[in-house]
Amino acid sequence: MVNVRPLFVSTYPPEECGLATFTRDSADAVDLAAGEPVSSLAAIQKTRALHYDDPRVVHVIDNSRPNAYHVAAEAANEGSCDVVSLQHEFGLYPGRWGDDVLDFLTACRKPVVTTFHTLMTQPDPISWQLIRLVAGYSQGIVVMTEVAARLLTRVYQVKGAPVRVVPHGVPEVDLDVDGVHKARLGLAGRPVLCTFGLINRGKGLEYMIEAMPRIVAAFPDVIYLIVGVTHPLVKRQEGEVYRESLAAKAQALGVGAHVRFVNRYLSLADLMGYLQACDVYVTPYPGMDQIASGTLAYAMAAAGAVVSTPYLYAEEVLGEGRGQLVPFADSAALADATLRFLKDPAFRVETQRRAYEYAKPMFWPNVGRQYLDFFGEVMSAREWRQDRLHRAVQATPSANGNRPHQLLHGGM
Repeated sequence: MVNVRPLFVSTYPPEECGLATFTRDSADAVDLAAGEPVSSLAAIQKTRALHYDDPRVVHVIDNSRPNAYHVAAEAANEGSCDVVSLQHEFGLYPGRWGDDVLDFLTACRKPVVTTFHTLMTQPDPISWQLIRLVAGYSQGIVVMTEVAARLLTRVYQVKGAPVRVVPHGVPEVDLDVDGVHKARLGLAGRPVLCTFGLINRGKGLEYMIEAMPRIVAAFPDVIYLIVGVTHPLVKRQEGEVYRESLAAKAQALGVGAHVRFVNRYLSLADLMGYLQACDVYVTPYPGMDQIASGTLAYAMAAAGAVVSTPYLYAEEVLGEGRGQLVPFADSAALADATLRFLKDPAFRVETQRRAYEYAKPMFWPNVGRQYLDFFGEVMSAREWRQDRLHRAVQATPSANGNRPHQLLHGGM
């Protein structure tokens, strides 16, 4: 059987963002599953020119060019790919709610499988219609949780394109049961708390810092590691204001010595070392509408037990005793849950074990095989060419000949 050849459309390293890393890991996993290099990339440059060392990058999309996505679609049409794997995030594409992605979808003649990374539970009319249009021009849809699949049906009323739930991939790791990683970081014997990811105001880190005085009072040698750099776009807009405010808050609360910022964009090996040194991993995010989280997925595979607010992804993956969920913006609850793990090692270890067992199917080789199989199913569907047009028309509010951009901007 000849392997399907996907073209991924997304940001890509050296871009420093979670979606770029996800796309690289997805392409690696698909190539591993295929047993040969079948993946190629159309790399999106959001704000600056980048140099790509990966020979799989066959096209570069400059978001500052007005016709960039039509050109990218023509490159896909003329290229050797069999199917396009489009990564969708509202902030990824130019235009209102990122609607320039429709330039690509309307011009692309290859089957498209769209991975939705964000779906809102209460979308405004424009974002609601955009998701429907993107889905309508797609021959397959990937989401990472069952709750996201339900949102597509119940909130966005998406019909037609097959929807496949493929979990967020994670590296294959073993649980650190002997404290090797703590020792390497100079933290042997200390309770270690951790959060990682690109820092911005949507992370809710201030709530965990406000929880630290109670935790420090019970465990005077505890350390909270905030691992990751400020998000590049945030840094351009306001510099390090948020990070500096977090450090100032920790000092004002008397826990400055117990909060450590690891202000580096880490290699995968270094990142996993920090996670494996962790006793309690915390995601104090303040917003509910997050249907995927690479940071939490990684933590379930490599870190200690997890405390999280109940955003959509966390609520699903941490159910059935795989973590502790606490209310949004509640520092006292964060402290209570963290202390329960620290005071009850047996409970912490059992929770961690359940999370790790849940994460095993999320190891990248398993995920790569699922993507490759789905790409093959979509590509081989005889009716995809006719069905593509039918679904796109059904996704629009009226068949009046207007371009999707006009439909979006014309009101509903």
